[in-house]
Amino acid sequence: MYGFEGWLLKVAGVIFPTKYIRAETYTITPDQETDLDDYTDNNGVFHRNVLPAKATKIEFSTPHMHLRDMVKVLELIPDNAEDNAFTIEYWNPRLCQYQSGSCYIPDVSWELYYVDPDGSDIIYKEIRFAFIEYGELRG
Repeated sequence: MYGFEGWLLKVAGVIFPTKYIRAETYTITPDQETDLDDYTDNNGVFHRNVLPAKATKIEFSTPHMHLRDMVKVLELIPDNAEDNAFTIEYWNPRLCQYQSGSCYIPDVSWELYYVDPDGSDIIYKEIRFAFIEYGELRG
């Protein structure tokens, strides 16, 4: 009906499985405006300098995960040491269509829930990921 194909996020062309996304934590802020050198003048009037580029931010937490699942999630995320930039595609709820752009992931914190005493497994608490798009000119 709206072109929705059942997935929310693709990372470098691969669907990020929804089983690794706690749905109630998934937030998307599509097409955020970017500003440069905003200021308030001597009369208290705020002046915005809105730039034409827009940026989307997607955030979510995973469920608690065993080590094997956490490794699968990490395999989905490209390792670009130079600038940490890669392409994502995502469902933009404001436009009811898929959109793509170049993004990065800020540092991720790993918190342990349980370490198996025999050394066979680790269970991680929720892991928060943020995908922050570099500014894109939208037509």
